[in-house]
Amino acid sequence: MSKASRLGAGSSFGQTQSISARRAAINQVAAAPTEGAPPPVELPVGAISLNPDNPRSDLGDLTDLGNSLRDHGQKTAISIMGRFAYLEGNPGREDDLEPGTKYVVIDGNSRLAAAREAGLTEIKVMLDDKLGSNPDEILESALVANIHRQELNHLDEARALEQLLKIHGTQEALAARLHRSQGWVSQRLALLTLTPSLKEKLQSGEESAATLRLVGKKKAEEQEAHLQQLKATRTQKPRTPKQKTQSPADGTGLQGVADRLSVLDGVLVLSSPPGGPTVFRLEVPVPGAGGRA
Repeated sequence: MSKASRLGAGSSFGQTQSISARRAAINQVAAAPTEGAPPPVELPVGAISLNPDNPRSDLGDLTDLGNSLRDHGQKTAISIMGRFAYLEGNPGREDDLEPGTKYVVIDGNSRLAAAREAGLTEIKVMLDDKLGSNPDEILESALVANIHRQELNHLDEARALEQLLKIHGTQEALAARLHRSQGWVSQRLALLTLTPSLKEKLQSGEESAATLRLVGKKKAEEQEAHLQQLKATRTQKPRTPKQKTQSPADGTGLQGVADRLSVLDGVLVLSSPPGGPTVFRLEVPVPGAGGRA
């Protein structure tokens, strides 16, 4: 039985089980229930703190997302942990959480923020205190979910991979964890070595991530020149393939026979007299004979 199961649930998730005096006292003060009825359920948006370690450096404009949540409903529940379970795994982060909240979002920061902006009062959640028992595990739960959904911009994705690399030690181990290739990991990490000006071009969309991943493998002083070289190579007019000249020996039927004879300076003679059979006669020069045979 998990520790969370032994400790029980709060009022927001159904009937409370028997819990330790220590946890009961903390829950009473912090109002941080942790586990309960089968998810998903709906909770007030104000009861959930945004994740202080959100992988996104900037949530950006959430207007469209908020309108979608309001007009079309929430298709996927966000993943949360109880506040107390989060702080058990992340000691010392109390001041980084929003005051008065009972939970912390692990996966779904943007949806929670957008729901608030759109004026929604509740949001669907999946409560799971097993998302991490230490800072690395909690961080990984948030990063891996965002990477697999491909919802991070290119630099945020690279920074997330860099953080995960510190946890897993090698690119090979990280690639295995993400079910990707080592090359996939390496290419994305290369964006972190770009010069500041090239990172700006990446963020603005002036240069593609695919091209800059190749550029990032070069030394900083060589990157701009390498970028121009790649662009010049890709913008060169492709060569028009030469059309194959048909050989006289490539023909078919009688025309093919005639073409082959012409190579030998020969001819094909066809005669079809009235009432008589059709006769084919091949004439080719015979060396030293002074004529055709």
